[in-house]
Amino acid sequence: MTILRNLSRAVSEERLAPYRQDAEDSLIVPFARYFWNMELGESLYPTLQTLEIALRNSLHEAISVDRGTVDWFEEVLDPKDKPAFEEIKNRLSRHKIPLTAGQIVANSDLGFWIRLLNSRYENVLWPKLLRSSFPAMPNSIRTRRSLSKRLNRIRALRNRVFHFEPVWNDSSLAQKHEEIKETIAWINPSMLKAVSLFDRFPKVVLLTYEHYEYLLASDMGQ
Repeated sequence: MTILRNLSRAVSEERLAPYRQDAEDSLIVPFARYFWNMELGESLYPTLQTLEIALRNSLHEAISVDRGTVDWFEEVLDPKDKPAFEEIKNRLSRHKIPLTAGQIVANSDLGFWIRLLNSRYENVLWPKLLRSSFPAMPNSIRTRRSLSKRLNRIRALRNRVFHFEPVWNDSSLAQKHEEIKETIAWINPSMLKAVSLFDRFPKVVLLTYEHYEYLLASDMGQ
């Protein structure tokens, strides 16, 4: 079919390969999975973005209060993490953006903040800042290690979504979405309440790729 050939050229066979599961599938099925995956990724953006921003600001505020300054980076960062910090500063300088603490926080990535929960920061930041950073997290599970593991799982999902990789076949995707929401709530319950107003993931995940197969087939006159 001309339409399917054009779609294949636009997407590429290599990118479609993970969406081919069964030789008996119709020719439309890989495209249906591909577009479902696209919408799943889009529907995860609000909660992923909310968590990333809330985490940055909560950790920055807690450390700033503890150290008595918003410019705590040089003092606190382990030598292993200073190259990433220098890259943030260099990027800001190249774009002529002021090197303020607020700009550094706003222009850092999720990995920068998750690395602060690595074991090398035990006794530097943790456990003393766990309560102020994650105030609504239950005491019984509020540990640096558990947070580090969870946030690294979320980061792996975030990277797959942001790099347009398959998530449609992740059997734990709904559970991971719940973990994202729960972690937002641990930081700031009001932010979870707000983002839930725009969270489409629960509806999109229930559609399944058959919904997109039907839409594509209808449009192609099948």
